Amino acid sequence: MESKKQGRISIIMPVYNGVSWIGECIESIRQQTDTNWELLVLDDHSTDGTTELVFKLAEEDSRIFPILRQKNGVSAARNEGLEKAQGEFIMFVDADDKLDPQMLSVLRAMLGQTESDLAVCDYYRWNGKPDGIYNRSEELLKTDVEQEENAARAKKVLRADGIEKAGAEAVSQQRAVRAEGVRVYNRSEYVSDYLLRGNTRCWSVLYRRSAIGQIRFREDLSIGEDMMFLMDLLMQISSVSITAYRGYFYRINEQGAMLKPFKPSYMDEIKSWELACRLVEKEFPSQKGRVYSILAVSAMLAAGKIARLPGAERKKYQAEVVQCRSAVQKGLAAYGAKEELPKGYRIKTMLFTACPALYLALYHHWKN
Repeated sequence: MESKKQGRISIIMPVYNGVSWIGECIESIRQQTDTNWELLVLDDHSTDGTTELVFKLAEEDSRIFPILRQKNGVSAARNEGLEKAQGEFIMFVDADDKLDPQMLSVLRAMLGQTESDLAVCDYYRWNGKPDGIYNRSEELLKTDVEQEENAARAKKVLRADGIEKAGAEAVSQQRAVRAEGVRVYNRSEYVSDYLLRGNTRCWSVLYRRSAIGQIRFREDLSIGEDMMFLMDLLMQISSVSITAYRGYFYRINEQGAMLKPFKPSYMDEIKSWELACRLVEKEFPSQKGRVYSILAVSAMLAAGKIARLPGAERKKYQAEVVQCRSAVQKGLAAYGAKEELPKGYRIKTMLFTACPALYLALYHHWKN
């Protein structure tokens, strides 16, 4: 029993009013080929029947643990999950997503083969329908050929570990042989080739609990908290293994924070990248230009959100416009940042910093 506890994967799932999809998500976890897991469902006192459904599923499966809590955000929920998790490994799953049946087995195998601190797989974009799976460029992708190719990616990892015949619990007893298609990044490569290339999600990742230690999600951020959690982990990890196998299905949510109209909390995107700039500049100075260019782009995206508001409402956010302009100027002032900007943003940033009001008016006219 103790050995199972030592090898257990603790899956942390925050939820609020997710009755429409959480059942499908939990079922995808129950269908995992790796059965040594526990699921902590952090429920912010849902009012739509989510709570009742989760308790019902917990009665059916003793590995599911509902935790009722006061509503104060996804970061606080994940942090509470980290405090209560019993497993040797940690995973974060959003309640409206789902997992491929072999995802836990593949990621566990990767950690065993590479002795890395984090194992990361790729993901599908998914609209919630059985045939509505997209690749990351939003092109409809789920075909019989793609399914076979993805299964082959998983098989290569599992075959290297002997899991296909021996079972998931034999991972730690096998002599590790690195699988084809798994790349191991050192800390510096992980920053330059992965985190600063748009891969800042905390899900589709299996973490060694020892690598997380006392690092927690920043509860003062409502956007960018995933990225800062990964940034904060950097000084506690030595390597990360990454595979092209797609084990996670990310639901395209039209109500997601990044797709909603502007509100002041959206400025957390800028705040999070300002924090990241300070960390990267200190610890990974060769990436200074890249991270500051991302800060400038993030500020432009926030400005674009403001620009899409009606004129009268847009005037309410002049202080935020000033903040956006300041962040763009700060980003562009860093050595190498301008060269890292996408070409379209070089023109946009010049116009916005020179005349914010004109830029917002033109952008509003173009988008609306």
